[in-house]
Amino acid sequence: MAQQPPVPENVTPEQFFEQLLPMGFAAQLTEGGAVPQDFTLQYHVTGAGGGDWAVAFKDGKMTAHKASGEADLTFTISVDDWRDAVLGRDGAGLTLILPQRRPDRPDNSARAKQLRGTLGLELAREGKDPFRVALAFNNAQTPKVNIKMKLDEYMDMQTGKLNGQQAFMTGKLKFDGDLALLMQIAALNA
Repeated sequence: MAQQPPVPENVTPEQFFEQLLPMGFAAQLTEGGAVPQDFTLQYHVTGAGGGDWAVAFKDGKMTAHKASGEADLTFTISVDDWRDAVLGRDGAGLTLILPQRRPDRPDNSARAKQLRGTLGLELAREGKDPFRVALAFNNAQTPKVNIKMKLDEYMDMQTGKLNGQQAFMTGKLKFDGDLALLMQIAALNA
């Protein structure tokens, strides 16, 4: 596994997106990790110390800078929840804010570019407010689907330890909104 740069407790979004994320990307490249060929991410980090950052993958390279604009996938998240994800605190992890490619799965960035709609996540965690993040595919606000579940179970679903259909059938995953969009998003992990 690629050696990732350490993340200080007082990390700012600017430090993360403009310094640490590019260093982590470079480390993954040296390990031969797969890279989306043409994909853009937008981050709206809300609250004191937040801001907007654009991250682009093109021709095997990554760029990140402070900006706001159109993107294939846009994340809206509070600065507190963002920091929990970056630091791996209170059950959160980078999987919540950075699309992860699992070794046993193909790169689905081309499929993600076809999606239109918004996914809202409300992930319960013990002793703290729920972790909330909204993901907008291709800047579309509709259709919309919201998922509620426990944070640790969502993390297990993202890493393949928990099957999404099984989570739904056993009541671990609850949703409201557009079922067709939910199924399209779930297909990205297939």
